Amino acid sequence: MARETLAGRISLLSRTGKILLAGGVALAALAVAVSAVTLYGGDSAATEANASDDADFDPGDFGGAPQRIVPTALPGTSPTASSTSQPVPSPSRSGATRKPATPNAPARPSYSAWAGPGCTGGGLYRETGRFSDGFDGWYTVNIGGHKGDGCDGRFSAVPMSGSDTRDSGGRATWSWYVGSGYTTCSVAVVIPEANRDQDVAGDPTTYRVLADPDDEDSAIKSFEIDQMSLRGSGLIVEKIPVTNQRLAVQLVDRGKDWGSDERDGAHHAAAQMRAVCRA
Repeated sequence: MARETLAGRISLLSRTGKILLAGGVALAALAVAVSAVTLYGGDSAATEANASDDADFDPGDFGGAPQRIVPTALPGTSPTASSTSQPVPSPSRSGATRKPATPNAPARPSYSAWAGPGCTGGGLYRETGRFSDGFDGWYTVNIGGHKGDGCDGRFSAVPMSGSDTRDSGGRATWSWYVGSGYTTCSVAVVIPEANRDQDVAGDPTTYRVLADPDDEDSAIKSFEIDQMSLRGSGLIVEKIPVTNQRLAVQLVDRGKDWGSDERDGAHHAAAQMRAVCRA
């Protein structure tokens, strides 16, 4: 019935009205088609664009200097809270007075002292078998070692024995009287810088730990340091035994000073050392 009524009304329209009505229907159909493309075809187009961008992505586009990340706390320690992040204590409901914390016992004092050529106070330094013969003997280099803490920066160049396995009597000995309460200490060994590579040329330099600084036969441990690769820096040697409240390290002169232009006239460098002991 509704369909016949609509058809009858259309038949009563003039020719111009019928043309306008047909045009409106066509426009409506076109609008529906465009909406369908927007809803379904639009997502597909966006997906293709993103895929293209990802294919051209270069991590270097986010370049810049690497940033150092500082840990909030070292292992075994707890981070220190800032003044803005400290929690505010809530009032006690019971009104009881909190017992004050027991203060920690004061830390036992530690021992720290420098020794070496040009150092005064603290540890002791002694040379054995020194002789003068220009660049073939012992000589002093006035700069390049540790300057400060009572030391003036000089160091001694120690001629080598000529053998990797045998010594010829040249010695440099550092010693400290550290007192009671210490079983081991660490020693920081300064490897100086020099204008002549031959002045700091241990490859390696051999050091002995002595139970008695006055007894060259009392060595209980030894270690080696490649001075050539550590010029102008240093190395910390841990857990050096303390004997009778004393600590002693001795450099011996074994080493080759021949065989190539680099080795001809090579010397060991005897500079400063710092002993640190903690109970």
